[in-house]
Amino acid sequence: MICGFLLLFVTAAAQSAAVNELREAAERAPSQPGGWYALGQAYNTIKQEAIASLGTPEDAAWQQLLAADALMGAGRLTDAFTLYRESLARLPSMVTIHDSVARIYEQTGHADWAARERTSGALSADECGRRKPLCEFRSSRYLSSLDSAMRQSDAESRYWRARAANELALAAFTRLDGLADSLERRAVRATLARAEDRTADAIAELGAALKFSPGHPALLYELASTHYAARDYEQAIATLSPLLERHPDDPRYLKLSGYALIRLRRVDEALPVLQRAADRDPGDPGPRLALGQAYLLNGDFAAAVPLIEAQLEDDQDGSVHVQLARAYIGLGQRDKAAPLLARAEEIQRTADELSATVSRRTITPPK
Repeated sequence: MICGFLLLFVTAAAQSAAVNELREAAERAPSQPGGWYALGQAYNTIKQEAIASLGTPEDAAWQQLLAADALMGAGRLTDAFTLYRESLARLPSMVTIHDSVARIYEQTGHADWAARERTSGALSADECGRRKPLCEFRSSRYLSSLDSAMRQSDAESRYWRARAANELALAAFTRLDGLADSLERRAVRATLARAEDRTADAIAELGAALKFSPGHPALLYELASTHYAARDYEQAIATLSPLLERHPDDPRYLKLSGYALIRLRRVDEALPVLQRAADRDPGDPGPRLALGQAYLLNGDFAAAVPLIEAQLEDDQDGSVHVQLARAYIGLGQRDKAAPLLARAEEIQRTADELSATVSRRTITPPK
């Protein structure tokens, strides 16, 4: 455990040095888009690594708090409110949760509730001295918050790494957006549009980015992924075609192409593509499930069964159980299909009950 913390500290120190160099470089050439883009990406890397470091069962409360932050950022205020209240019960020392709840009150027309909520979030000067990342973030001094958080390895510090790095990344990308048009500017705009489910805008931004660098592999793949998200599967396949010609064994291109072919029911074309994807990335269950679905659509029930059966534990809505039942029915084994269909109904009923519970959530006054 000590060695792990030391490694985390060394990595954080190296990250701090690297990002400081990038920031200085961007500030020396403020009109160059590449500097701000690289800086924003570096902050995003710190953010993602901090989030990943909070992925253990012991960090479940911190994961819940990050989820609440994400919901609030997406404008899902009622859902965020519920998670913030649950997070506060698990992390009572995180007084900044009161700030977030107060902002939700303000945005929903409850200024009096917001004022009451903020009184619960006070920290003394001594407490701020011990929890500098929190207090610096609270005062919008994000660089200082990140610097402080990078020097510590406890869960709270890693949480503030993620939050402060996110704010600094947004600031870098805002600087970039104010510059002359560029590939980097359009790429960031496309990423933001995808995050906000504005797929048509993302497609337009990626098209503009590709004018600066026609055939750019990363941009083409992102464009194909966005077409897929927009359910334009034909265009996704067409966009991937030149990438697959140059890199016929790249599992990313094979997976996306195979998934699009399945959506279009072009099963004979999908089967070899998905088999290659599964062979080249055996650790990803996605291509194997899609391959099983392709065999099912093609009437090869015996080949479908083991591929679909392996994914039952991860079935979230009952659909995988239904698909396996269909395969067994195709093989004439209705005795095996019946319990699968019953289990599918249970899973769907549980999902419906959860959805109903979520729909009944409301924003309530301070306690």
